[in-house]
Amino acid sequence: MSWKINLGILVLALSAGAAGLAAGQHWFYLNPPPGGLALGDDAIEFELLKLDGEPISPARMRGRVLLINFWAPWCEPCRREIPVFKNLREEYGSERLEILGVALDEPQLVRDYVGKMAVDYPVALASMGDFALMRAYGNDRDALPFSVIIDADGRLSARKLGEYHEDELRRDIEAAIRGPS
Repeated sequence: MSWKINLGILVLALSAGAAGLAAGQHWFYLNPPPGGLALGDDAIEFELLKLDGEPISPARMRGRVLLINFWAPWCEPCRREIPVFKNLREEYGSERLEILGVALDEPQLVRDYVGKMAVDYPVALASMGDFALMRAYGNDRDALPFSVIIDADGRLSARKLGEYHEDELRRDIEAAIRGPS
């Protein structure tokens, strides 16, 4: 076979793989695993401790859109999301959009990284045993990063397994601000 045919086959295979990945992500976004919350369901109430030891829960943030982001300092895509989250929170204002980082790692590692990145939104500590919370929100892969968006009325508006890019995050935040259609 000539190199042109091989190149054509390679391009076709890569295109098919990318389309399959996109379709799978879209399907997961719309169809949670069995037992996971469906979009529009009431958010799960929980309470975790922030880095300063104070309790925090989604109920305390009701009345504004809430992005809950499960992450860890060792997770490269998680680290890339932090500046995007900070910028959007500043743009929308914390009275319209609040972010709650739920860190899954050793407390000191989280504190060090939050300080280094100057994270200006609340960060709670979770243990590896708290993966059940992610599963309940629809993450059956126990993968990071994982984010959910709760509308101002406390309903699940969006979920994302994997890195949130600014354009798709902005779209999901705007949809949550508008409310159910």
